[in-house]
Amino acid sequence: MHGKKIRRAGGTTAALAALLLTWAVAPSAAADTPSSPPVRFQVTATTQWGDQVFAVGSVPALGSWDPSHAVPLDAHGYPVWAAEASIPSDSPVEYKYLVKKTDGTLTWEEGANRLMQPRSGAPVTTRDTFRVTPDTPASGIAPTCITWSETWRYTPVFNGCGHTYGLQVLYRDGSSSTCRQVAAGATATFAGYGPYENRPVAVNHC
Repeated sequence: MHGKKIRRAGGTTAALAALLLTWAVAPSAAADTPSSPPVRFQVTATTQWGDQVFAVGSVPALGSWDPSHAVPLDAHGYPVWAAEASIPSDSPVEYKYLVKKTDGTLTWEEGANRLMQPRSGAPVTTRDTFRVTPDTPASGIAPTCITWSETWRYTPVFNGCGHTYGLQVLYRDGSSSTCRQVAAGATATFAGYGPYENRPVAVNHC
């Protein structure tokens, strides 16, 4: 009888110890997770009364391409719509804008998905224009046919879009390069991230 009680007490003690160990480990694991920097989406979009603009994209914070879970933007600065979302850092993120009409129909902006790569601890602000045609000039974050790589010295940017684009690199600290015309199929070389790790977050269609 007493032996059974001792075994139960031992089992309870082991379970409590395991729970305390979980609590002790959890904070350090969380500390190793890269922070999700806030991205402030700003897009200039001309709409009709009652329309709503959304940002939707490839990560759960942007609805995973599901319009019903997209991020609604507010129109307090109309025609600039804006909202913030916490986006996973250091991984490429694709996104687009869409307009939901009062009757529930959806109008997606034209052109390829936009591409950015937020950095840990570095907030990003987009300055986009809702694309009513695929090649809307100076429309903000460039589409996925614009790709780049990075080294401490150079940031090569390749234009795979099929026509000339004005391009500039946006960096982690909020600065940007000059705007350069890059022909279809050509690569332009911009400054790298340097000794201070000022890495690119996106390329802008300028």
